[in-house]
Amino acid sequence: MNYETSKIVRLHLYNKGFKSNYTVWTSHGEMHGKSQNFEVAESSSGVEHNVQNSRMHDRVQNAYGIHSDFESGGHVEEPPNEEAKRFYENLNQASWPLHDGSPHSQLFITARLLSIKAYYNVSERAMDSVIDPIHELVDSTIEIPDNYYKTKTLVTKLGLSSVKIDCCENCCILYYKDDVSIESYNFCSSDRLKQTRSGKRVAVKIMHYLPLIPRLKRLYASNSSAIHMIWHSENRRLPGVMYHPSDGEAWQHFDRTYPDFSVEPHNVRLGLCSDGFTPNSISAAPYFCWPVSINPYNLPPEMCMNNLYIFLNYIIPGPHNPKVLIDVYLQTLLDELKQLWVVGVETYDILRKKNFNLRDALMWTINDFPAYGMLSGWMTAGKLARPHCMENTKSFTLKNSKNKFMV
Repeated sequence: MNYETSKIVRLHLYNKGFKSNYTVWTSHGEMHGKSQNFEVAESSSGVEHNVQNSRMHDRVQNAYGIHSDFESGGHVEEPPNEEAKRFYENLNQASWPLHDGSPHSQLFITARLLSIKAYYNVSERAMDSVIDPIHELVDSTIEIPDNYYKTKTLVTKLGLSSVKIDCCENCCILYYKDDVSIESYNFCSSDRLKQTRSGKRVAVKIMHYLPLIPRLKRLYASNSSAIHMIWHSENRRLPGVMYHPSDGEAWQHFDRTYPDFSVEPHNVRLGLCSDGFTPNSISAAPYFCWPVSINPYNLPPEMCMNNLYIFLNYIIPGPHNPKVLIDVYLQTLLDELKQLWVVGVETYDILRKKNFNLRDALMWTINDFPAYGMLSGWMTAGKLARPHCMENTKSFTLKNSKNKFMV
């Protein structure tokens, strides 16, 4: 009854085998009386495998990422859509070995260089200076990026890029969509651009946004994650047993309310997490940042909170706490969430070899009470410093309360 890591459990299974005659997982929440069906399938190598189409087989597959080469669902394989096809072509091209017998690829070298730059805060010129002697030491036929710009270009082809969005200095507006071309915001009279000492005009305030949709698609583009994305629908516990958010009343009530959404197990349930922090030391000038991250809850419990599957969506720039104006910065995320909820996006599942319409639902937010007041729109911070564009905002006071709410 000891709990061990997955590597130790796998080693024990190799040495001692699985528990004999344990075909119904009663110790893991499975009920008696469920028939265990077996069928014989032939893989691409011509070797026959006994495959158990049961929940026990699915649990073993989901736990260790093992899956057979045949399609148990019986559906016809579909080719990837155009976007997924381009991604696999770029990935295959970047993953080609540098030379015959080399364990490394161009993508591997590029990822190492970018991680070193980010970890040690290396400048672009310094990276170019490091890459130059590498080219002098290796064979000229080996394809290694010539400079930092080409390393970024190679990674950008894989589809996980960031977007820079100019912001109003007073948190009034994002220069986004219909407002992308204006130079200043009329209500607060703040300029969008400022002039540097070199004479170059740059944005006063910039927000870096990491789109959510490409990251959700990538979960189904990889075998290592696609096998776990429908775990929530195949591993329900007995009533009264809480093992995963899918066992909770909130999840089940949502399924009953929106059956058209819950009937597709590929649809993603999301959680949003946000809180403020000061990246500088206490002695430095005060500066507040608000990172916003997204968690997909389709995954097993041990993967939901894994840092590999916590997607940083963007960091709300400082230096001040956005407070009631946090909704200004959330516009880009809300637009993506609305698109995924109402329309959906075409996505390719590499494990099941089919295209489907991916939708999502934001189920929860994880935050403390001050952040909860900001994200829910019920900010109770008393008298707030409002920008000029909000001077005409009305306020009202709840009965028997000294807190003022902005409407």
